[in-house]
Amino acid sequence: MEYKQSEKMAGRKQARRRRFLDVAIAQFGRLGYHAVTVPAIVAESQSSTGAFYLYFRNKEDVYVAALEEIGGRLATAINGAMLKQSRPEARMDSAVRAFVEWLAGNPAEARMLVEAAALGGRIEQARRAIIESHVRSVSIALEQVAPWFDADERTVVARCWVGSVLEAAMGWLSTAPEERMEAERVAAIVAEFNLRGAGLGGGGRTGES
Repeated sequence: MEYKQSEKMAGRKQARRRRFLDVAIAQFGRLGYHAVTVPAIVAESQSSTGAFYLYFRNKEDVYVAALEEIGGRLATAINGAMLKQSRPEARMDSAVRAFVEWLAGNPAEARMLVEAAALGGRIEQARRAIIESHVRSVSIALEQVAPWFDADERTVVARCWVGSVLEAAMGWLSTAPEERMEAERVAAIVAEFNLRGAGLGGGGRTGES
């Protein structure tokens, strides 16, 4: 007889895995990859080592899973902002603003995305997958609103677009809190910079209320 997992049990397992991920993101974002240990994640999760290894093989594995979780959360925030706009240029403006504001509002996740570049292996591959996903999205959007770019040019512009968002957000996070400008202002500056760079005018003029 085939055993079928109940919805209640599946929900508990999903909640336990999510708890591990939330704790891992908080610790990695605060302390950095090398300072975090599996026992520390387990202890803060108020779970057991055995439970941890039901979901993840090791510290690298949970870091990769956390990056994938971050990628999903970021995409949800950006897509939600874009759906509120009707014109293509306004959607791109909203996407940039949502990207910056999400990173600014989630510093642990932002720092993980940056640190992952130096860790190599599967971790860097997972980070690149997130970046490439956003590059493809920007490139597709540019095909609609900036037809003067050919395919290769769109890819280069899209990489500049995504890179400027990440750098601006990390620069903002590295500034002392009392010296930071408002995150919304940073987002507006980056949005206008990217739109102007693509020949689409200023972000402040393309956004819809």
